[in-house]
Amino acid sequence: MKSIYIWGDQDRHLVSNAHPEVPRLVIYYQTTHDSDGLPISMLPLVTEQQIALTHLIVGAFHVHSNGTIHLNDFPPDAPLFATVWNETRVMQSAGIKVMGMVGGAAEGSFHKSTLDGDTATFENTYAPLHDAIATHNLDGIDLDVEEAMSQAGITRLVRRLRADFGPDFTITQAPVAHALMGTGRRNLSGFDYAALERDAGADIAFYNTQFYNGFGDMRSGRHYDRVVDAGWHPRRVVVGQLTSPAHGTGFVPHAQLAATIRALRERYGEIGGVMGWEYFNGEPGGLRRPWRWAQTMTAILRPDAVPVLRMAKGTAEALNQAWVVSAIAGAGLGGIDDLSRLAPNVNYMSMVNS
Repeated sequence: MKSIYIWGDQDRHLVSNAHPEVPRLVIYYQTTHDSDGLPISMLPLVTEQQIALTHLIVGAFHVHSNGTIHLNDFPPDAPLFATVWNETRVMQSAGIKVMGMVGGAAEGSFHKSTLDGDTATFENTYAPLHDAIATHNLDGIDLDVEEAMSQAGITRLVRRLRADFGPDFTITQAPVAHALMGTGRRNLSGFDYAALERDAGADIAFYNTQFYNGFGDMRSGRHYDRVVDAGWHPRRVVVGQLTSPAHGTGFVPHAQLAATIRALRERYGEIGGVMGWEYFNGEPGGLRRPWRWAQTMTAILRPDAVPVLRMAKGTAEALNQAWVVSAIAGAGLGGIDDLSRLAPNVNYMSMVNS
């Protein structure tokens, strides 16, 4: 099935106030629909005031041994994701790099039966990933390897992505902090990140490092210092944080995190930035205003780098259509019987300004 793009490239309206990427502000967008099956809009990340996001990572893609791929539980081209793929184009028009995430807690994408397999197996399972990246015009890919993968396998994957998508394509990794602290530390990925950095570091833009769930914390800069002491450049290490205590252990209150980040920037001149897992219920806004997490992080990191979105009326109308397509697909999942409720809960027309 072809992707549901209701508007085309001619509707893009690029911003002119470009800002430096570092320090980065990164957020993962995995929960695409609410408990009723209605789409969760990512656009407040560029329409609400004082947010200077640099990267949005859509996840999670899962590669299967039979040569298929899913975004969470459905094919990426499913009608359920019409809003996702139309909104990501708007995000890109605002200067945000939109990436995909492969892997995560669900194992299988980096197994010997998939992307860590022999040549034939690799080609069979890499092909749908390649096609998904190209079809959805992703600016990059985040490799979140949380299962044992060989050194040769991860190096092959990184080099292949670079060869296929060119020098401007962003490739990132998502290690736990302990994996960057040196030998003998806990590492979910199997391979040695320092060896990967030596072999293919030129092709890896930065590391979305998980400082939570017992693999590091940011109540102080102690664990970040250990990563730097192990040889990692501060600008390549993005501080991964939970956006809500609901996502695991190690949530750091924002005032405390701000103090830690400020001290690290004073010590190192600059750091790679901050990453949040994940968008839909970020504190302090929660389910109703999840973008407030990004507002808080912007105040800490990038207060003078807020982009401006330009949106035409035709784009807003197309987003309304896409929302309805996604909502109809998700309604059954959320148990909604009254289809009259499936009017957009996002006021796209209010965003029109060009």
